[in-house]
Amino acid sequence: MLQEHDDRLRVIRARTILDMLGERPATGRDLFRPLRGLDNAALLVRGGRVLDVLPWKSVRVPAATPVTDMGDVTLMPGCINAHCHLQLSHTAGRTLFGAGFTAWLRSLIALLREEHDGTALALACRDMAAAGTAHVGDYAGDGLLAVDAAVRANGMGVTHFCEWFGGQAPFIDGGRPWPPRCRALLEPRPEVAAHCAPAGHALYSTDARVLQDARQWCRLMGRPFALHLAESEDETRLLLDGEGPLWDCYRGMVLPEDWAVPHLRPVAYARRLGLLGPGTLAVHGVQLEPAEVEALAASGSALCLCPRSNEHLAVGTAPVASLLESGLLCCLGTDGLSSNTDLDVRREAVFLRETLDVAPQALIRCLTVNGAAALGLAGHGRLEPGSRAVFSVLPGSLSV
Repeated sequence: MLQEHDDRLRVIRARTILDMLGERPATGRDLFRPLRGLDNAALLVRGGRVLDVLPWKSVRVPAATPVTDMGDVTLMPGCINAHCHLQLSHTAGRTLFGAGFTAWLRSLIALLREEHDGTALALACRDMAAAGTAHVGDYAGDGLLAVDAAVRANGMGVTHFCEWFGGQAPFIDGGRPWPPRCRALLEPRPEVAAHCAPAGHALYSTDARVLQDARQWCRLMGRPFALHLAESEDETRLLLDGEGPLWDCYRGMVLPEDWAVPHLRPVAYARRLGLLGPGTLAVHGVQLEPAEVEALAASGSALCLCPRSNEHLAVGTAPVASLLESGLLCCLGTDGLSSNTDLDVRREAVFLRETLDVAPQALIRCLTVNGAAALGLAGHGRLEPGSRAVFSVLPGSLSV
């Protein structure tokens, strides 16, 4: 992002600029419509805000105006990374990949209580910003304020999903929705709380009453509600049968003593609890059957795909083609460095393009306007006059 305190006019020239003007959140067939770009164009910026996007031939550049020629590239709006775990950045390269979800989880648990100085977090946020990330939806815990400061220091915006985890009582407590580990941090920081929403970890790790209360609070307050959903076969087996490696890992540690096996697959259980619908952002959606894809789409929920994380953890491949064609609002996230090799959300799109031949125009919409809609962000995902001047370079494999 160009500095907001710099009031000089700046001009950024590129072969093509996709400003995404006129684009709305897209689903189904609309995802695959051609995108309109402006060739040999210039982005005009002042004070960190977009003034205009114009054909280069019509730009009159005053003397001494800084002009940056990006060369033979396509610029697009800054990306929305709709799902991340920045607090876990210090675990990068130290968890177990390729052996399944629960094996990875056990390797992560062993690292969670380690002391760390925040260097990994700072570097992760620096790299995200350098990759053209405009905003991140981040799962928050006791490192919430450190994450907030690191994200904002790098010119990005953030939506914090304050994660309820474990068997806890309903949280309706004087209107305070935050998990205990976040509450003490947020009470003196209302400016941060304004960008927060209570969230559930997952159906198998958060008390059902807490999930319902969190969803209701978010609905009333107009904030997005998020939870991990249908990520692994281990999750499905636990919810259906109350057995398997995830049950063995969590029994007596996370699940309350009175936890009852719902004997339902994840989507059916989420529906029964009333967790789906407009404003809900489900994450992963790997273990979905065709009828469940239809049910998610019909509910009005959004889904964040994290394909490289799924690949690293060997949990399977989401039915991406069906999801995109279903009418479901889809966006992209990286998950965290505990399950990925970097936090450049553009690489999620490249992965889907190269492995599943997903159309680039659909992926670009998922990276921009759809991600903004899934997080409830107004004025994001486009390079329009007055918007923040955050842009990214479109990878060549996504050329349209």
